[in-house]
Amino acid sequence: MSIQPDLSGKVYIVTGANSGIGFQAAKNFAERGATVALVCRSKERGEQAVSELVLGAKNSNIKLYLADFSLLSSVSRVADELLRDYPKVDVLCNNAGGANGTRSETADGLETTFATNHLAGFLLTTKLLPSLTAAANSGLARVVFTSSYGHTHSALDFNDLNLAHGYSILKAYGHSKLMNLLTAREFHRRYKDTNVVASSFHPGAVRTPIWGKGGLLTRIVGIFAYPFMVNVKQGTDTFIWLASSDEEEAIKANGRYYFKRKRAHTAKFATDEAAEKLWNASMKLIEPFL
Repeated sequence: MSIQPDLSGKVYIVTGANSGIGFQAAKNFAERGATVALVCRSKERGEQAVSELVLGAKNSNIKLYLADFSLLSSVSRVADELLRDYPKVDVLCNNAGGANGTRSETADGLETTFATNHLAGFLLTTKLLPSLTAAANSGLARVVFTSSYGHTHSALDFNDLNLAHGYSILKAYGHSKLMNLLTAREFHRRYKDTNVVASSFHPGAVRTPIWGKGGLLTRIVGIFAYPFMVNVKQGTDTFIWLASSDEEEAIKANGRYYFKRKRAHTAKFATDEAAEKLWNASMKLIEPFL
C-alpha cells in the first residue's frame, strides 16, 4: 500500500458527506490536512459529521454546506456559496445519491433519482468549473463521480430520461449510475487539454444506510446480501485513491471507470455517443439554474 500524500493547503468538496463512503472519504482527507467542505441535506446530521471530523481529525478547516439535491435551485445556490468561499477547488467528489422505491417527481418536474443522482452533480460540477480550473492552473484538479456496477442494468432511453414509463428502482438507480460514468467520460473529452481530471468508480456493495431507504425490494436485497457486502472503509478505498493518490494511474484517470483501483468493464451501451448525447441533454435541463 502506497503512502498517502499530505493534503495540507488543498480544498476538497464532498457531497453526501454525512454518512457512508462520503463521510469515510471526508474523514480521510481531513486527517491528511485538507480543507473539507461537506455538502449535506440534513443540517442535524451534517453538523454531527463536522463535529466528528473536527474532533477526530484534529482539523478545524471543515465546513458544512446545506443543499437539497433533488432541487436544482438549491444546488445552484450552494454552488454559488462554494464559489464565493473557495476560489480554488482541488477536488470535487460527486457522491450524493439515493434510491427511490416508487417513482416521484421533484418540484422541477424531474424524476427524483435522475435529478438527485445525476443532474445535481452535473450542475454543481458545471458551476464550480472556474474554481476547479483555477486550481488546475497551478497543478492538478480532480472530479470524482460515485458510479456503480448497477450501470449495466439497461441503456438510456433519450426519449424518456424521466422514466415516465416502465419505472423500477433498479432501472432508475442503474440509469443514474450510468449517467455518472458517462459524465466523467464526456468531461474528459471536453476538458482534456486542462489539468482537471475526471473519473468514476464502483465502490462495491457496501454496508451503508442506503439499503434501508429504497423501498421493500431494496430492503429485502439488503437483508440477504448484507453478510456478503464490504465494509465502508473497503468501499471507500478506490474513492480516496482517485481523489488523492499521486500514482500515475490516478492522476491520469482520463474519464475512466474503476473498481478496486483497476480499470473496470463498462456496459456495451456506455458509449462515447451516449456520453455526448447525455451531456447535451443535461446542459439544456440545467441551463435555467446556471
